[in-house]
Amino acid sequence: MVHASAYKDPHHVMLFFEEVSNPADNQQCLADRRGYYDNLKSNGKVVISGDFWNQDKNFVIVSVSDDNELVQIIENDPAIKQNVLELIKAMPF
Repeated sequence: MVHASAYKDPHHVMLFFEEVSNPADNQQCLADRRGYYDNLKSNGKVVISGDFWNQDKNFVIVSVSDDNELVQIIENDPAIKQNVLELIKAMPF
């Protein structure tokens, strides 16, 4: 079992998102989101990201120094800010 205090140290988190509104109406927001995560990837913060085939869900695996950094990444996601996607699950490992 992993103790909660372990997440104060560097770790990975798999984030699962689900669409809240029609993505066709939010193409600019989703483009901004791709750029946001591409930037994080170039800085070593995103391990992998993608969509689930034929579903309105996607995922991102991030590498964070602690949970405060995780909260900042989520809160600065353009699709979260504009209520296009919502975080449905975060799984640290």
